[in-house]
Amino acid sequence: MKRLALAVLLVTCVATNAHSQKEAFSFGVTGMECTKLLSVTSESDSPRSHIPLAMVSWTEGYVTAMNIGLKHLGQPRYDLGSMTINEIWASLYGFCKRNPDKQVMQGMTEIMDRMKREAP
Repeated sequence: MKRLALAVLLVTCVATNAHSQKEAFSFGVTGMECTKLLSVTSESDSPRSHIPLAMVSWTEGYVTAMNIGLKHLGQPRYDLGSMTINEIWASLYGFCKRNPDKQVMQGMTEIMDRMKREAP
């Protein structure tokens, strides 16, 4: 729970900073187009830099929320520890590079398909 609270705080701080600098989060991550993400990041960006870290943190929060629902349904949950932040960022960036006309959020399916599943 501490990790989730820290991730939410971090995403809020980073997103606010990134928004004021580059307006990257004007519609939030769920509405962000891949072209927007590609215009404010590059393939060589560290996943620990501002925008990639915000995207990785958002991804972890999204998967955590999905896991809560899966637990209530008695379904196997996604193992967040089965992918590193480098792998998550590379997957998000790669999805957008291949699909610039899509929304970043649509890349979540690809990431979750790569994660291991835990028992319910």
